[in-house]
Amino acid sequence: MLIRTKLRIGYLVIFVLALCIGLVMIWAMRGWRAATEDLTYAHTQSLKAERLRGDLYRQIKEILDRLVSGDRSARQEFDVLGVALGKELADLRRHSRNPEEAGRVDTLVEAHRQVTALASEIFDLLATGARDRAVQKIERELEQVAFARQDDAIDRLRAYYDAASQRSLQRTVAIGFQGELLAGIVILLALVWGGGLLFGIQRWLVKPLQTIGRSTAVISTGELDHRVQVASQDELGDLAASINRMARSLKEIQERLLQAERVAAAGELSAYIAHNIRNPLASIRSSAQAALNTSSVSDEVRADLNGVISTVDHLGQWVHHFLFALKPITTTLTLSDPNRVVEQALDVVRPMVEQKQIAVEVSASPGLPPVPLDERYLEQAFVALLANACDATPQGGRLMIASRLIRDGDGPAGIAIDLADNGAGIPPEVLQRLFTPYVTTKQDGVGLGLTMARKIISAHGGSLTVSNRPEGGTVVNVRLPLTHHTGADQHGQNTGH
Repeated sequence: MLIRTKLRIGYLVIFVLALCIGLVMIWAMRGWRAATEDLTYAHTQSLKAERLRGDLYRQIKEILDRLVSGDRSARQEFDVLGVALGKELADLRRHSRNPEEAGRVDTLVEAHRQVTALASEIFDLLATGARDRAVQKIERELEQVAFARQDDAIDRLRAYYDAASQRSLQRTVAIGFQGELLAGIVILLALVWGGGLLFGIQRWLVKPLQTIGRSTAVISTGELDHRVQVASQDELGDLAASINRMARSLKEIQERLLQAERVAAAGELSAYIAHNIRNPLASIRSSAQAALNTSSVSDEVRADLNGVISTVDHLGQWVHHFLFALKPITTTLTLSDPNRVVEQALDVVRPMVEQKQIAVEVSASPGLPPVPLDERYLEQAFVALLANACDATPQGGRLMIASRLIRDGDGPAGIAIDLADNGAGIPPEVLQRLFTPYVTTKQDGVGLGLTMARKIISAHGGSLTVSNRPEGGTVVNVRLPLTHHTGADQHGQNTGH
């Protein structure tokens, strides 16, 4: 996962946690406010009910005032209080929030109507002088029934408001506790996630950067074989892979520079070698050949002269290979059959094949398209490759040659030619420097055969790779493009390198 994706997820989680904290606080505040409003309402209604009780007692007092003191204005004051009580009861009924509260208010209203009706009858009896009947009605109906019923109704209404106030208070406390608990949990999660994010940044970002910094410091000292040990699938992993590729490229460039220095040094000596070795060798060979043509030479001397000529020829061939490796190649490309070039090269090394009794298995793909190539140079390259294969193949071994068409998508992309032997293979330490000039595993080898072959195939725009086979032996893979990258046309124009 990419680092930016991890950071986005981390910031998203933090945002979600912060949002949760905000939502929890909003929920808690709204719940607390609703509970507070319920508590305030219950307390207000309770106060109204208590005030209502006082007004009801004042009404009863007016009846007693009329009975005891004969206050004739008591009825008027009773009616005035009745109007006020009616408004208070209507206000309680209008602000009722549920059927239970409304039912209790209605019970109180009904009880108050009964008291009002009895009070009206009592006032009428007192007005007509029926004091005894009025007293009896007060004692039997008003005090024992109507007033008791009214007082019980108001007590129940007060009890309802008191219970509502208690529930609202408990709800307020519970919401406050729940809000604190939820906020604490969310904050704890935020702290845990923040710590995890810091740990992740330390692991995903800081440590890899420190590792990359230390590795680049090592590479900068010239240790181009050192590699950055960061294998994460993110930007830093890509950066580490890029640095490793850069180190490999620098290593290859360094090796090519060293090789170029060797070649340049050899080039400076080439003229001197050609002048100081080839000319004396030619004189020695001419003298030996002239002496060999003399009829008076004994068989023993003749054998010695043949040995001199053979040695001179060997030294001359060595000088030729040495100079050829330094000489730039100019190819003349024509459309040709690569299978035919391989057959011609195989004919050249046929004596080596027969001498070691090597079984050659040729699997040439028929109908390969013609490839722009220089048959003269390419045959030299395959001769060198086949000669190396024959040297590596044991007595009575096998040499396998195969050609095939390489496809890229729906169309052909090039030609591949594989040369495989069943020898002992190439040591890994030598395989890494196989194409370095003058590196060889053969006691009498010069170390220029593979170098020249690769140089020729590269001049054709192709590639040459050598690897060990899992089942034993070595395989050489040659790839040639169907069209030359420097622009060889279909008519075989001369292409210089």
